[in-house]
Amino acid sequence: MNSRAGEAIVGGEGLKWGLNFAAFAGMVALSVILFNVGGAGGLIGGAIGFVLRLGGRGLDMSERLGNAYAGALMGLPIGLLGGALYHYIWPQIDAAIQSTR
Repeated sequence: MNSRAGEAIVGGEGLKWGLNFAAFAGMVALSVILFNVGGAGGLIGGAIGFVLRLGGRGLDMSERLGNAYAGALMGLPIGLLGGALYHYIWPQIDAAIQSTR
């Protein structure tokens, strides 16, 4: 057996990066498809997550870009959720506020 402890025998790094990229591409596709119902929030959240993590800790630029990519992966679903909540919930809140006047 030639594999070291903790190292995958089948799949390896290629599978991990492929699934990671597929998750990112899927979130971008969802944000574009659902653009009118909160998808803009997903794209904005991804951009904000990318920029916030870009200036973080890192020894070289490739490590910083990796951190920024992780920030975009975290920002996309949070922004999509926030945009959808704004799209569906805010009209009800606004109507409740306007009915009290």
